[in-house]
Amino acid sequence: MDCPWCGREMQLGEINGDGRRYVRFYPEGVKYSMGDLLCGIGRLLAANNRWAVFHLPAHYCSHCKRMVIETEVSR
Repeated sequence: MDCPWCGREMQLGEINGDGRRYVRFYPEGVKYSMGDLLCGIGRLLAANNRWAVFHLPAHYCSHCKRMVIETEVSR
């Protein structure tokens, strides 16, 4: 997917959290090691809420630091 802000290619991945850890972005096909997790790699700095379990498909632009989240909103 091309970034709607800068036009560069975005990286497909997933945003997830489980109520115990920080919210993180996992790029498709990448596995973080325990050392990566302890160092904070992949952590979304603006996401402070850690209350619920979730998995959301997302595209991330490393150039403009923006993310497009694919989701459906129910009534």
